[in-house]
Formats: sequence, C-alpha cells, structure tokens
Amino acid sequence: MVLVHPDLDDTVARAPRADTAPRPAVGDLDDTVVRGSVTPPALVEPPAPEPRPVPRVDALAGLLPVRPAPVPETPAPLRLRLPGGAEVPLDGPVYLGRKPSAPRIHTGPAPRLVRLPSPAHELSATHVAFATVGGALVATDMRSTNGTVVRIPGSPERTLIGGESVVVVPGTRIDLGDGAVLDVLGPAEHEEESA
Repeated sequence: MVLVHPDLDDTVARAPRADTAPRPAVGDLDDTVVRGSVTPPALVEPPAPEPRPVPRVDALAGLLPVRPAPVPETPAPLRLRLPGGAEVPLDGPVYLGRKPSAPRIHTGPAPRLVRLPSPAHELSATHVAFATVGGALVATDMRSTNGTVVRIPGSPERTLIGGESVVVVPGTRIDLGDGAVLDVLGPAEHEEESA
C-alpha cells in the first residue's frame, strides 16, 4: 500500500520490508530506507572555553599613541554674482526671483531669499533655486513662466523649464530674462590666490 500525503507530493511512505526481501540492485540507490529502530548518537557539546583576563585600559595607555582625530575641512562655498555685481555665498539653499518665498515644507537650514529687479515683470516670483546636493551645486527652475537659460562651460546652452535641475560649476552663466544674468563663481579664497 502506497500513501501519498496531499501536502508533500514527493513523499512516499511504505510498509517496512521484511529481511527476506530481495536487496535492490547496486545501481538503485535512490531510496533511503531506515530499518528497525536506530537511535541517533547523543549530542556532545564542546567544552566551554577557559575564561581569559581582559586587559585593563590603563595598561594599554602607554602602548598606543593618542592623536586627536583630524577635523575635515569644509570647502569654501561657491558664490553667485548678481546683476548689480553683488555676490551671494552659496553655503545653503538660495531662492531668487522678483519676489521669492521659501517653500512651505523644507529640510535643513532656512533658504536665503534674494530679490532681483524685474522692470518688465518677466521674472517669476520665485524663479530659480540653488542648493548643494551630494557635494555638487544644483540649479533648479522653480516652474518659472519663461524658463531659465543655463550656459555651462564646455556644454551647449540649455533651457530649464517646469522644475528641471542641472549641476552647475564655476563659470556657469544663468539668464533669467529681463536683464537678470547670474554668474557662478568659485570660492572666494581661490580667486584671491590667483589674483
């Protein structure tokens, strides 16, 4: 009689064979047969390790040199030259436009709001934003009406529209329209050294 359990389709339970049953051929070693009651060997736990003394901290004090951890230098922030020649450090988020406002929800430091003159009202209230993301400076069009024209050195001119972003580097020129042209500058001490 062969019984098949409904959950275990490949498990077959058979009645034990009598000792007089013929032995399977040498090539038929697929089945494992347990005969009689076999007691598994007792589990033997390894011996517990011997306790070792823990060295005292003051004993190690003279062996290792103690040096203060170096404080990583934060790079000087890039700067933004405004149409009138004033410069704004890009050390945190900066929002620029005709009448910029901070978003209702933001993380990190409060953004700096920079108002730009727009005699023909071509600039949007909050036209463009700058923020450092993963060590790179990112310019984002804030869904402005006219878009943001970006000229990165060595790359073709590109117009950002509808919230698009681009990584900018020193030497990048950004045209918002209505005479508002911004220049991304390197860190202040870098230009002083080369002057």
